[in-house]
Parts: sequence; C-alpha cells; structure tokens
Amino acid sequence: MKKFYLFLVCCSMSVGMFATTLDLDPNVVLADTMYAAKDYTRPSYTEFLIAKRAAVADPSQSNLQRLVDKVAGLQSKEQPYNMVATINGDPKTRMSFCWFTNDSIFDGEVQLVAKANATEADFAGEVITIPATPTRTKKELRYSGVVMYIINASGIGKTVKYKYISHKALAENLTPGTEYSWRVGYTGHWSPIAQFRTADENQGEYSFIYMSDSHIQDQEYIDYARRCAIAAVNTVPEARFCVFPGDFVEDGEAGNSEWEWERWFEESMEPVIKHMPIVPTDGNHDDSPNLNYTYHFNTDNTFNQTYKKPQFEGIIYSFVYGDVLFLVYSMQDYWRDDYNPDLLSSAYLENHVGPWFYQQVIANPDTKYRVSLSHFNLFSGSDHSTDAAPPMFRNCMLPVFKDCEIDVALQGHDHTYEVIGPVNPDDCTPIMSAISGREEVPVDNNKNITGKKGGTYCTDEGTLYFIGATCGRKRYYPHSRSRMESEYDPTKLKDGKHHNVKNYFDLFTGMFGQPEAPSFTKITVKSDCLEFNSYTANTDGTATLINTMRMVRTQEHTVPELPEGVEIPKVMGEGDKFIRDGMLFIRRDGRIYNIFGQFVTE
Repeated sequence: MKKFYLFLVCCSMSVGMFATTLDLDPNVVLADTMYAAKDYTRPSYTEFLIAKRAAVADPSQSNLQRLVDKVAGLQSKEQPYNMVATINGDPKTRMSFCWFTNDSIFDGEVQLVAKANATEADFAGEVITIPATPTRTKKELRYSGVVMYIINASGIGKTVKYKYISHKALAENLTPGTEYSWRVGYTGHWSPIAQFRTADENQGEYSFIYMSDSHIQDQEYIDYARRCAIAAVNTVPEARFCVFPGDFVEDGEAGNSEWEWERWFEESMEPVIKHMPIVPTDGNHDDSPNLNYTYHFNTDNTFNQTYKKPQFEGIIYSFVYGDVLFLVYSMQDYWRDDYNPDLLSSAYLENHVGPWFYQQVIANPDTKYRVSLSHFNLFSGSDHSTDAAPPMFRNCMLPVFKDCEIDVALQGHDHTYEVIGPVNPDDCTPIMSAISGREEVPVDNNKNITGKKGGTYCTDEGTLYFIGATCGRKRYYPHSRSRMESEYDPTKLKDGKHHNVKNYFDLFTGMFGQPEAPSFTKITVKSDCLEFNSYTANTDGTATLINTMRMVRTQEHTVPELPEGVEIPKVMGEGDKFIRDGMLFIRRDGRIYNIFGQFVTE
C-alpha cells in the first residue's frame, strides 16, 4: 500500500499557526477521518477534497503543496460564501446583498462603513448594520449535476445534494456619491470585505463593465472567466457596476450543478464582486427548477408582483443611473400563457414584458439614453441566428423597441463580437445614414469578417445591438454573407437552420468576429455619447484594446403612448393585498409576505 509524507500547515483560531508532519495512508486520507465535511463550508471542503484526491493519485510536490494550501483554506461551517452586491432600486441610496451559508446557519447581517478599502478595524467604529432574511432552499440542490465532465471537475458524485440558506439584505438611505466597504456574516464569522460606490446625486460621466456567458463547467472555464474579471478590474478600476446578461453556468435544467454557481462567485467573478455590484439577468443555461438564480441574487422583483410571475425572482427590473435608464429583462418565459410559434406570438412578451417596457419609459421620461440588457438576442450573427425563437422575439419586441426608443440593446448568448445596426425596426434594415467614422481594416474570416472597426452610430431612428463575445472559453464564429443568405427562408423557421431576416449580413455594420480570448467591454456614459471600449484579457492581468466606438443621440426621447389594448397593471403600494395562485399575500416594507408573516422570495 503506497504511503506518502505530507507537511501540513493548519490554522487554529484559538492557538494560531502550527505545523505537523503526518504519515498518511491514502485510504485514511480519503476516509475523511481527519477533516469531516460537516464541519466546513461547502466551497472550502470541496476544494480540499479535490486536492486530497489529486495528492493520493499523484503525490508530487505540487499536488502535496496544493493540499497543504487547501487544508489551510478550510473554513468553519458558519462562514458565509457566494456573496454579491446587486443594484436594487435607486443606486444613489440603495444597495442589496445576497450570500449563502451551509444549511442550519440562519444568523446573518450585512455591515457597511462609509469608507473605501476599509479594514477589519474600521468595522469596530461607526457601522451600518442591516439584518438579513434567511431562506432555506426548497430543494436539495444537486451539487455536481449529471454531466460527467462536470462531475469529474468537481470531484463529487452526481447523487450528492445539499440544502443551503440564502441570506438577503437591502441597505437603504445610503449617502449618494459615497464609497462604502461591506461584509456579511455575524460575530466571529465575517466574509472578506468588498466595495461599492453609490451613484452621485447629480451623476456625471461614469463607466461600467459588460461581460457575459462564462458557462462555468470545469477549471479551464473557471480560469478563463477569472482571467477576464482580473483584467476588467485592472483596466477599469473606476467602474461603478458590471452588467452580466446570463449563462453564468453550463449545466442547467433539472440536472443542474450548484458547484458551477459556487465557482462563479468564489473564484471566477470574485475579483469583480469585491469591487462593484453586479447587474444580472438569467440565461438559458441558468434555467433550473431548483431556482439557483433566485437564491443567489437580490435584485428588484416588482415585476413579479405586478405582471405574470417569471421562473426566477429579479430577472426583469429597471434602474436609472445618471443619464441612462437601464431596462434589464428576460425573454426566457416566452412560453407562458398562450404561445403560438406559427404566428410568432407570445402572450407573455406581448402582455407582460412589453407593457413593462412602456411603464418604465413613461415613468422615466427625462433620461438621455435608454439601454436594455437581455441574454437572448433580437439579432445575432453566429450559431444562434437560426434558432427558432428569434423571429418570435423580433415580432413581439421590435414594436416595443421602436415606441420606447431604445438606444442600445446589450445582448449575450451568441459568444461572438457583434456590432449590429442601428436597425430600422419596421423593415429590419441597417440605417446607414446614421453611421460615420468607421475604419477600414483587413478582413479576417474569424476575428473580423466585415473589415470594419470603430465608428459613431446615431440611434435617433433605430436601436444599436451589441454582443461583446464571451468572458469564458466557449466560442462561436461569425457566419459569412453567403451562409446567411443560404439560411434565409421565412417558411422554415422551426428547424433550427433558417431565419427570416433578408440581407441579414448587411446589419453587421461594425466589427464582427471572434476575438478568440476572454473579452469584456468598458462602456462610458458621457454627456454627448456612450463610448464602447472592448478588450481581450491577457494572462498577466492586463488587457488589449480591440475596438472603440461611440453611440450618439441627437434627438430628445419622446414619451410613448400605449398601443391600443395594452394595459399597465397597478403598481402595488405599501399594505396592498393580492391573491396569487389561490393564496393571499401582502406588500410590506417593499417586500411580499404570506398570511403567516413569512417573507416570500419566489
């Protein structure tokens, strides 16, 4: 029986650091007699278990050192993890928070100090404390999923499931234009300290980051997304928030993997989460009846209280940041209510999502720019361009985009870098008179198939659609003009091989290709434009600029009139009662409670 010697460095909270040398039998190591899973957080124990198995299989110096590091990194079961801040309501005065603990750990609060880069000592002074609302996951969440390569990556069998406690808290009455440091947990068990800045009272120029489609599934994908997150923070340290339009993970549906979500928070996006809030919505790979998305984020869920409830909490919401109205939405529930693929109609999009757009624009008439964020595409130029759903999305949403005068649609899903339009919403043609200043560059059939870069795009008469490739490893490549022309057939829209946009390739008016590296975009809101600077992430934490362009608007926005037959539901006020699914609920303190006084998260 093979044995090996291991120099372990352990941490004891009571006696400090100590070291010991152990003669370890592989069977003893794997039997968990030294370190029991029940005593530690899920993330730290899984990392330890993976390192332990690797050291048993191959007791090389590097594997032994990794095991030493993971032993030192074991965290007691009371520690919080998967922490994140999200914009929820007015970003000048509010910020929301969410985190996980192991099952049975219900205590938790968020603490804030009005100071940038605070240390633990700063939390001994003047602190804002907000108690969290804990919710146990309804189901045991499958940890590794059912896909073998993910099971292999996590090192945990597909039968393993856990329940968790999801903690949510909302900070209100914050001071505009203020740097805050925050942490979550409770006495003796605090998270690392993170940062955010509230919007200024009269917000001027600012920047935010766009990243999408990490598809966490194994260590390679984890590392690619983390590389992108590090480069983004290093390149745009002043960013106020990061928009992320879905596909956080790969393995959705009923066989989903909570381990993938865990790695997104704990490793891949940890550099971003420590510096700014996230603005998320769901992607198709995030779908799961286990409601992982609902449990992991704490965004505004007013839509769920006034319209048809979507699958997750907080996937459709809006906020105003300076000169921009952000409309974050999901089209993934298009199948709810009446859905007719032959007529390209969706009652859910037409009667719920569409009216919500009108409601937000009417309520915020004075913002200079209107920006939407979604996972699914209205227009795209790679493998998803021939999906069955986009023709229906266009049929339902283009009239809404026209009336609501959406300037920019930030999209995900297609994993390719695509500058599209501005698009005339009536006939799906590019408005070429709205484009100036493009640079002619050599055509590259992978990286830039149009031979165009840069440019200024005016959105007075149509929307500019943008896909910023992927922050991860999963890549698609641009379809050529000849391929798009061969795929045009409005009579064959349900076979996954055809589309209904004539001269589709002409819509790709700017840079269009596969950067072949993790990518992110810095979007700066200026008084005269939105400036897009797109980068690929290098392995040393730096970034390489690949494209700069501007979106301008010369005409003031109008306030749309509601189309005939469109109704906007009454927004519930404090104390309002309503019936949903045969049960009585009440709105109190901006939240929804059942008749037993229990906070309802879904």
